[in-house]
Amino acid sequence: MIQATNELILGIDLNSDYVQVTYWHQSVREPMTLGQEEDVKHFPKGLRQDANGIWRLWDGLPKSTGGQETEEDLHQISDVFGKIERDEAISSADTVFAPEEILAFYLKACVADLRLLTENASIQAMVTVRHLTERLNQVIVDALLRCGIDRKHIYVQDYLSSFYYYTINQKKELWMQDVALLTYEKEESAGSLDSGAEQDASIAGYVLHIDHSTKPAIAQVDLIARQPMTDKVRAGRSDEDWNREKDRLFFELLKKVFERRTVSVSYLMGDYFNKSWAVRSIQFLCTRRRAYQGMNLYSKGACFAAMERAGLIPSREIIFGGRDMIDRNIGMEMCIRGKENYYPLVNAGVNWYEVHHVCEFIPRGEREIRVISRPMTPGDPTVHTMRLPGLPKRPDRATRLRMTVYFSSPSCCCIDVEDLGFGGLHRSSGQSWSREIHF
Repeated sequence: MIQATNELILGIDLNSDYVQVTYWHQSVREPMTLGQEEDVKHFPKGLRQDANGIWRLWDGLPKSTGGQETEEDLHQISDVFGKIERDEAISSADTVFAPEEILAFYLKACVADLRLLTENASIQAMVTVRHLTERLNQVIVDALLRCGIDRKHIYVQDYLSSFYYYTINQKKELWMQDVALLTYEKEESAGSLDSGAEQDASIAGYVLHIDHSTKPAIAQVDLIARQPMTDKVRAGRSDEDWNREKDRLFFELLKKVFERRTVSVSYLMGDYFNKSWAVRSIQFLCTRRRAYQGMNLYSKGACFAAMERAGLIPSREIIFGGRDMIDRNIGMEMCIRGKENYYPLVNAGVNWYEVHHVCEFIPRGEREIRVISRPMTPGDPTVHTMRLPGLPKRPDRATRLRMTVYFSSPSCCCIDVEDLGFGGLHRSSGQSWSREIHF
């Protein structure tokens, strides 16, 4: 059950082909997807700054004057997120913009219609992208910080994570068995930036499987099959012949996805799939199973994920094993209030780019730190020792250390330790130590 609150939750799907925003607020019953037109829930990919200095969304077309003179725009920038994703320079009228700066302007323009809901509201935002990198994550976080959103209310995840969160927020009978995601994907490459080309296009079939035999249950999304749909595959076929061949190729992919699996529901993401060509394949897809087609699965999934992090919907006893997820618990044995206890540093099931744990402690004469990692699946713990050479010799319990734990990738844990001294008795030596633990 969703709790009543004055929070505005945003799920933002950023893609070089489109941008989409889904929001939830106590004024609506369920997450709603924004759009400039009723039947098209996408925003233009461009941005312009008008003569008054106001940044507005731009479809890349010349402004309609209606027979009246209009002042020229100060700046016009096309394909905003595509340029950020490709790490291209963003410039206009001899001005070069930082990617996080222009993305902040763009996101503000996207949610401009929600300005009444933002008043006195706590805003939390989850951004979802197809492929998440450390650089892209940092640009998105910095852009949302510029939008005035608190860092602890900013989240980023990939499309497969959004697929998972969308699925488990549907009726339970839809995901007690396997769930399929069928999507048309285009990968841009150097020298092939024409969004209309099929040069790197393919149909991908993913399956979400939840293992309910473990506690907590573990969910995993795997790529089962991929079928290129490129000009090379088309091989000069006429439109009619190509439609028949596409139907055959899609049908063969579906057979691989459903082979030896009980799939209760399938989601077709996007408008690529239609009955004008997918005749036999869609008939097969809908035989003894449900199938849904839509455009906003990722932005809705991102919104649901942010709502769960905000505590607005209860989290289920499921850990999602996404490609960005940390698959082990990390902690230390410490004496807390006179008793030996396990102190958690990182919990399994979180995304690596969300981890940032800082703690301070007083060692009992030790000149090393022992960190324990435990896999979330059955397995023995591993002790990782981090020595502190050069740590000043002081009386027992007269040293205070600050430790920062974060990840640079899903399999690399970074630990920084700093000598803080001990109040007025022992000044800090200024020493610091770092270690990377690779899993």
